[in-house]
Amino acid sequence: MPNFQTFIAVLTALLVFVTSVFLAYDSLQFRNYTFIIPQWAGLSLAGLTFSFVAVDQILRGFIRLEEIQRQSEEVQRRSAEEQRRSEEEQRRFAEEQRRSVEERRRSAEEQRRSTEEQRRLSEARSREREAIRAENQRNEAAERETRRTRIEARYHAVLGRFLLDPNPVNRRQLENLLVFLDEYRDTL
Repeated sequence: MPNFQTFIAVLTALLVFVTSVFLAYDSLQFRNYTFIIPQWAGLSLAGLTFSFVAVDQILRGFIRLEEIQRQSEEVQRRSAEEQRRSEEEQRRFAEEQRRSVEERRRSAEEQRRSTEEQRRLSEARSREREAIRAENQRNEAAERETRRTRIEARYHAVLGRFLLDPNPVNRRQLENLLVFLDEYRDTL
């Protein structure tokens, strides 16, 4: 998907350039030839460019989501590994307890090992809690990014409608969206 997304990004950049030329000039002159550029061609090309920009943004969003999912899976894998280690440490601890009952002359040594194992279990649990907290923070960041992407897509859609057809309804929608963005800029 990144190769396709790169293709779309390059194509979008080229369309933006061509659109700017078509919208900036009424005609192009090459040596003995003059090409007249009708206004509808420039506007049509602007609409096509906007569509490619929207597709590019959607693909970027998908790539971000895939990265977030990959990171989430990595955290889950680490959490499962920590759980396995924790269970292994608990099994070792139980075995050491059985040995301490069977071998009274080693009771002092076994007591020291037991204390050490408890400390390791506590560290493993705290690492696990930290991993869960980090995963929650990443999930919240992903939600914020998704919300921003949706608002950005809405802005581009309303702006595109207004640029293609600057009637009062589209102007009002654009003004309402800009007021919304100004009002909630800090929370978005």
